Order: sequence, then C-alpha cells, then structure tokens
Amino acid sequence: MKPGVVTELTRVLREELAAVERVAAMARDEVGNSETKAEGKYDTRSTEASYLARGQAWRVVELRRLVAWIEAFEPTPREQVSIGALVHVEPGGWLFVAPVGGHTVTVDGVRVRAISPASPLGQAMAELEDGDGFQVQTPRGEIDHEVLQVL
Repeated sequence: MKPGVVTELTRVLREELAAVERVAAMARDEVGNSETKAEGKYDTRSTEASYLARGQAWRVVELRRLVAWIEAFEPTPREQVSIGALVHVEPGGWLFVAPVGGHTVTVDGVRVRAISPASPLGQAMAELEDGDGFQVQTPRGEIDHEVLQVL
C-alpha cells in the first residue's frame, strides 16, 4: 500500500506545483503591469501585487522541496513512526508522515492523510511502534489514540 500512497501523493504534488507555478507567474506579471502602477500615494495595488507574488514564490519553493523529497523517497518498511512512515491509527485512519502535511490521497479506496512530524498528531506519535497508545490535546479535550500498524 505504501508504494501506491507515494505514487499518488507524487502525482497530487506535481499537479499542485504546476498550478502554483502558473499562479506565481501571473502574480509576477501583475507586479510589472502598467494597470497595477500606483496612481496616488494611497493606491496600494502594486504593493499588494508584490506581496502576493512573494507569497506565491515561497509556496513554489516549498512545493518543489516536497516534490524533490517524495521523488527521491524509498518506500521501505518502518518499525517506528518517523518521516516516511505509513501509520494506521485508531481513531484517525491511515496517515503518511511527510516533511509537510496537508494533502489527502485515496489509494485502493482508502483515504490517507499526509501529516507533518511537527503537527500535534505527528509529535505525539514520534518513535511509537505497533500497539503503542498516545494522547493528543484538541480543542475538544484530550483524545486517546492507538498505533495499529506502522509500515
């Protein structure tokens, strides 16, 4: 299952990178556009366009790093929860620990969420093994979890 998750996550990340690169190019073009040029001291269109362009550029860099990581990733088995582990957690389902989280993919009808090791869930699971229990503090209170399987 792990190779399928890596393949699907790679596809999703490449698509997102291509889309963000297009948006970043449009934002850069907008900064130099004559219609964006300030027409008075209170006109902030060019400043806002430059902030947008800078933010999109940072997102492109982040996604390129993540794509480079996933393309070089070897889906070898893990015994403990760490970056690159595919983890089945109750409650929570399947999680893939990646440098950056926030993506969800479906492989063979199973939803897998990518989470960051810096997330509360990722921190709580660090270095745990099959059968280990842990707690995560949420706005609704503390929730008990169990690591069912680490791949």
